[in-house]
Amino acid sequence: MKNCKLCRYSRLCNDLPGVCILIPYVAVAVVAVAMAYLFITQELL
Repeated sequence: MKNCKLCRYSRLCNDLPGVCILIPYVAVAVVAVAMAYLFITQELL
């Protein structure tokens, strides 16, 4: 497998080539879910 140059986790990317593509989406999803959770809990309280 070719090295993943866009991603710092080259060992992980060599094992799982799709990780470099998924990391930004996972990060955005985590932030969105966290913000939604905080917003909902603040509104309910």
